[in-house]
Amino acid sequence: MTERLSGLPAYTDFVSAVETAPRARTRWPFVIIAVLGVLLIAAPIVTGMFPRAVKAQAMIESFGPYMTPSSSADYRGDIRVLDGAYSDVRTLQAHGLENGRYDRVDQFVGDYPGIRSDITTMIDSIDAERGNYQRLAALPALGALPWLLALPGVILLGAGIFGFRRAADGRRAAGPRILAGAAALALIVIPIAGGLFPAASAAQPVIDGFRPLLTHEQVRTLQGYFITLVAADGELDGRYVTAVRTAHPDAGLSGVTALESRWQPMTARFAALVGAMNDNVDHFDAVVALNDTTKPLGFTAFRGLGWCYLIPGVLALAAAAAGIRRRAVSPIHAGETP
Repeated sequence: MTERLSGLPAYTDFVSAVETAPRARTRWPFVIIAVLGVLLIAAPIVTGMFPRAVKAQAMIESFGPYMTPSSSADYRGDIRVLDGAYSDVRTLQAHGLENGRYDRVDQFVGDYPGIRSDITTMIDSIDAERGNYQRLAALPALGALPWLLALPGVILLGAGIFGFRRAADGRRAAGPRILAGAAALALIVIPIAGGLFPAASAAQPVIDGFRPLLTHEQVRTLQGYFITLVAADGELDGRYVTAVRTAHPDAGLSGVTALESRWQPMTARFAALVGAMNDNVDHFDAVVALNDTTKPLGFTAFRGLGWCYLIPGVLALAAAAAGIRRRAVSPIHAGETP
């Protein structure tokens, strides 16, 4: 009987084989990490965030010089000067003191109420949205934001794949966990340190405030106003003032004189603003389109931007930490008897 059993493996050999055989480790956290990585890579691509964020950044930088209190004060001063010139001409017309026909001046008089209304509305909008604009301008470069989603996504995807493979082979996956944790922490820090949450409520008011202004139709209207003003000034500074002063030396022309003294800086400011508006109509449309990409989910993109970093970051960090336990030490070791 002893001789027949001598070919069986010893108990110690069996225990040793069991203890040294690789055993698959927890893999589901790496599945979650990889899925989060895919989502973070896909989100800025599907929403067109890469080109649209660059255009948003360009628009914010372009309008910077026009969003200051001093800039608004200059434009309001220009309006007061135009008011004075308009008042002078209207007074001369009412008293029949023009001595001639002046088509360009007449067009200025006819168009000026609309010119004044549109320019005043534009400056009022700038003043009303200055605080919101400054909150957006204080954000990190908007063009970098999609990369700050996609790059952590690449790291999470790689960590998830390699971690899953190592866990399936029964090997420790400390490296992939560390990489995933670092990417997750970056996703958590970015919206907090970058001020995405305080700026979340600023985008929609700015969009609503500038929506009537940043259209091709409105820009063409302002360009038409500019042509009207240039033509009227040329006529006022030429034969109009000369004819009026010759016939009526005591006629009141202080408003027209003030316009001439301020004309060069005024037209430079006006032309620069109209040019900036013309250059940014398409950029503004891209910002609106980006903001609207998440509307089917019940929120606008800028309002949810901070959460798009924070929530995946928290989930990825939790997944990276999940399954980390000290392996239980077997009570039976090689060489022991049961």
